Amino acid sequence: MSAKMNMNAIMNYGTIYGTVIVAMSLIFYVLGFENDDSIVSVINLVVTVGVLYFFMNKYKTEVGKGFLIFSHSFRIGILLTFFGGVISAFYNWIFMSFIDPSIIDKAMEKSYESLISTGMSEEQAITQLEMSKPFMTPIAMTIIGLLVFLVLGLIISAIVSAFIKKENPNPFSEEV
Repeated sequence: MSAKMNMNAIMNYGTIYGTVIVAMSLIFYVLGFENDDSIVSVINLVVTVGVLYFFMNKYKTEVGKGFLIFSHSFRIGILLTFFGGVISAFYNWIFMSFIDPSIIDKAMEKSYESLISTGMSEEQAITQLEMSKPFMTPIAMTIIGLLVFLVLGLIISAIVSAFIKKENPNPFSEEV
């Protein structure tokens, strides 16, 4: 196998990853969990690490014949996160726009209560929320969510890549 990555495999794995994230979001929503609950964050992190590890290892075994250098593993993780993140972001946009548009108002209420609990006056809290209002639309929240997803994907991909990499001891073979 050449050093060129198999983009079809990565897109397929990323699609599966995005579908898993969407399914989890739906399950959490039906069960009444909110995205900022600690347990949801921990489960999402564990699933992300597990899925990235699984698919990077699968790629190493099937495409790399047991070998995968750090830089390729890192790129695979970033691409997996990108494809999964795009699917997740599209779902979030549909969710906030059509399924439960009230979620934005609930987030604003929760932010207001949080600001008041930190000691802000009502006027300061309202001013703070008014400044953040342009970012509290389905499109803005989708874009911000995708960016956060990608940044976390960069970090997690680097960590997982450090564990999954395996250099080919044969310097004359093509590296994957």
